[in-house]
Parts: sequence; structure tokens; C-alpha cells
Amino acid sequence: MTGQRTEAPDGYDDLARNPTRVSRRVPGPRRRGERHPGTDGIGPAPGRAGARTDRAGHGRRAARAAVVALVVAAAGALVDTALWGRPGWVFAVTAALAAALAARTCTRAGAWWLISAPPLVVAVVTVACEEAAGITTLQGKGLATAAVRWAVDGFPAMAAAEAVLITVLLVRGVRAGRRGGRKRSGRNSGA
Repeated sequence: MTGQRTEAPDGYDDLARNPTRVSRRVPGPRRRGERHPGTDGIGPAPGRAGARTDRAGHGRRAARAAVVALVVAAAGALVDTALWGRPGWVFAVTAALAAALAARTCTRAGAWWLISAPPLVVAVVTVACEEAAGITTLQGKGLATAAVRWAVDGFPAMAAAEAVLITVLLVRGVRAGRRGGRKRSGRNSGA
């Protein structure tokens, strides 16, 4: 029987050349966006293509959270300005809440940019509120005095927002490290 050809039932000796068998898929890694078979399209399959859309969705969510955080901080400053004539403790609390919201939703790369944001945002909001209230003027020698007053009025909010922001980012980092450690130790255990 050596060297003899056998007849295949459908007339094709080589299964790879059989046109009816060409459509059969070999299991392998899926790209994001492809659905798992048998799950009725629930959730995308793991892979690289969908990672971009996940990051884009997370980026949009983070941008919305940053806008909401800015609005929350500005609302606190406006309440303080309306009640006491300048930003105070209500502004400090809302700035801290806004920083926590922004830190909770930011990306890892965005965290480096976010760390420098609270002093700048608080300074701009403080200046805007005090200018709107008519407390200070932006003219001549009074500008230096006004800048010192803005720094003093905005410092509690700056400090509270920065402290809360760093705390939330540290907690996120510790949690991510623990999850990553468990994954790594699970992979390395065994054969």
C-alpha cells in the first residue's frame, strides 16, 4: 500500500484544497470587536482593535469628569463669594471633591498632568471670583497686593484639592499594584 493514492469521498485528495473545507475557521486569537461564539453578541472578544475604543471611551469619560469637576469647584467658589465676598471653606471643600472626581477618572498618563492642575485651577477661579465681586482691582501697585490676597484666599482650597488628589491617586496605584501582583503570581505558579 505504500505509494498508492487513496480516493477521498468528495474527490479531493488534499483537504486543504477542498473548497468546502476552506471556510472552516481554525480557532485562534480574536480581535476586539469580534463576538464570542455562542454568547449572542454579549461583550467584545479580547484583542487589540477594541482597546483603542475602550481608551477613547475612557478618555471621553475622563474629559466629562474634568468638566464636571471644574463646574463643581467654580460653583463652590461662587457660593462662597455670594455669601462672604470671597472664596473660602465651601470653595475648599468643593475643590477637594472636584479633585477626587478628576483623580478617580483620569488615565495613568493623565495623572501626571492632573497633579499640577489644582493650584492653577484654584488660582484662576479665585481671581475670577474676586474680580467679579469687585474686591480687587488689576491696576498698578494694587496688583501685587491683590496677588498676595488671591494666594492667601486660594491656599486652603489649593492645599485641600492637592492633598485629596494625591491620596486618591496613591490609593488607585496601590489597588492596581495588588491586582497586578495577583495576576502575575497566578501566571507564574504551576509548571
